[in-house]
Formats: sequence, C-alpha cells, structure tokens
Amino acid sequence: MLKIDIKGDGLALFTKATAALKSPRKAGQVFSRAINETGRVGGTAAARALAVQTGLPRKTTLKAVRRNVSKSTPATLSYVIHGQGGDVSLKYFKPRETRAGVSAAPRGVRQVFPGLFQRAGWWPKRVDKPAWNRQIFVRIGDGHSYNLAKSNPFVKSGQQKRERVGTKFAKQKSGVFIPVEMLRGETAKVWDQTSARLEPRVIHHINRMTGGLFT
Repeated sequence: MLKIDIKGDGLALFTKATAALKSPRKAGQVFSRAINETGRVGGTAAARALAVQTGLPRKTTLKAVRRNVSKSTPATLSYVIHGQGGDVSLKYFKPRETRAGVSAAPRGVRQVFPGLFQRAGWWPKRVDKPAWNRQIFVRIGDGHSYNLAKSNPFVKSGQQKRERVGTKFAKQKSGVFIPVEMLRGETAKVWDQTSARLEPRVIHHINRMTGGLFT
C-alpha cells in the first residue's frame, strides 16, 4: 500500500492555510484537492518507471496504479494506492517461442527459458491453440516421446507419427510481483519525488481561493 498524506511541515502549512481562508473546512478542501492532483501525477510517473523496471507494457502498469485508489477527502487528507496482484504470467513479457524454449523479457532483460512452450505440435509445424490464450507453459510430471508405428501395426512405414504421452503442463509465471516492484528501485524514487510536488499545489489552490493573497 502506498500512501501520500500531510505530515511534518505540512501541518504548519495547513494552519497558515486555515488562517488565510478563515475556515478549517475550506483549508481541508484545498489540501484534499492538492493531494489528489499530486497522487494522480505521481501515479502516472510511477507507471512509466514501473514499465521500465518490470518489462511490462505501460498500459498494464498504469492500470495497476489506478485500479484501486482511495482518494483524499477533507476528512482523511490521504491518497492511498492499494497494490494488488500476484506472480505475473510470463505471457505478458513479449514472449517468442523457439526450438530451445521461450524467449521473454521479464524486468526488461530478454532471455531464453529452456523447455517452455507456447504453441502445440511438432517442429516445424507448430500451431496456436486458441484455448491456450497465448499462455506460456512448462511441462510437469514424467513424459516421453515414442514412435506410434512401433505399437500400432496398422500404421505403415512412411506414415509414422509421434506423440507425447503421460505429461501435464502448467502456466509459467515470471517471478515479478507488481505490489513489490511498486516499492523498490526507480519506482520508489518516483514516490519520494512526488511528495515535493504537494506544497506548490496547495499554495496554488489557496491563491485561487483568496485572489492571490497567500504566499
């Protein structure tokens, strides 16, 4: 959970705002408006940093920081971003299937994950399976390939087929957790920088309400 609120020197500023506006209620409205603006701008900047940091598309990280937000009110004076989500599927990191496995770029670093697969069939005639929804899979359990002609007398020589039996597979995750990434690296630095934006926005709104009397 990320929380932007009033603390430290902000309390003294709130007292001055109350005096300038001659109303604690109006001061609360000003601070709440400034906090929401600052939180929204900070969230957009954090989404950009999070996209670079995780390797996820920006539209995904932007959705992550805007999906569950508790906006400020004059009573709460806080803007809270509730981080959500588990281990992100590898399918979201620009995957490409190769003979060796699947090439993908979690955290922006492209690498090949041996043995993983995204399509069905035998090389080179691999095909997409619509029901798989472009997921990346890893085989689990024991399995093997065998020549069908050896166990089926009705398959003639030259018509040999291969199939894999006794296997199961599961969706492959990336090891990237958005709520964790939101609180570290370059994304964490963005939140620190965001707090410096708050006071100028407060002063801006006070001056709008007082005709520029507050400095």
